[in-house]
Amino acid sequence: MLIFDFDGVLISSIDEVAVTAYNAATRSLCTALAEVPADIIEMFKNNRFHVQPIGDAVTLMDWCIQNRTGGSSKILDEEEYRAIVEKAEPALTDRTNLIYDTRRRFIEKDVERWHALHRTYQPLWDGLIRYKDRPYVILTNKNHEATLRLCRHFGLDIDAEDIYSGDSGVTKIANMLQIRARFDGETYFFIDDSLKNLKELDHRFNQAKQLLSLALASWGYIGAQDADEAAACGYPVYRQTDMLAMLSLPD
Repeated sequence: MLIFDFDGVLISSIDEVAVTAYNAATRSLCTALAEVPADIIEMFKNNRFHVQPIGDAVTLMDWCIQNRTGGSSKILDEEEYRAIVEKAEPALTDRTNLIYDTRRRFIEKDVERWHALHRTYQPLWDGLIRYKDRPYVILTNKNHEATLRLCRHFGLDIDAEDIYSGDSGVTKIANMLQIRARFDGETYFFIDDSLKNLKELDHRFNQAKQLLSLALASWGYIGAQDADEAAACGYPVYRQTDMLAMLSLPD
């Protein structure tokens, strides 16, 4: 069974997340990158790789707004980032719901502009469409409605039940338990652009025996050292062509 993360693996949503996080942090309703200060956008994108649960995107954006005079090239190290999110208020669940609610307001205001802030990763996306009979699911921290909407918009015919999302603060570990209960497979392959997610899933599911084969997506929102660290942890670093080769194999 193949399992794909969504943002940073199948879809590039960094522009949309930046605008939505800005709207959430400022209680605005911008619908284009040009409506957000460019230095704030650049600073947010430079540090996007740190964000794991999407509610922390609000915290990162708050930091970018407060520290914009320090220069947009600033990249937080892991300790600096953890110190910021550990002090964040309100609670993570509330920040996550704020992102989702803000995104819904954006879609309701101008869905075409919302779509325009996304692009598919090629050639992997078209490969999923071409090998449509290959069994796979999506495991994401994104909300279900937005994930399914983007799949439909960009031509990916996936069943709604095959999207395991982050609604109500559900974690990837909790969703992986649901996937395991549903499919009852011996092994699963999961690719994500978040090294933090890979480590957490590895720790939870591969202690007694290896249930998950894990790989880092080299084309996603990864930090400068993530590929080297992934290799040191034993996780292969894949290109999109590697994933296409896996999709073309018989199940």
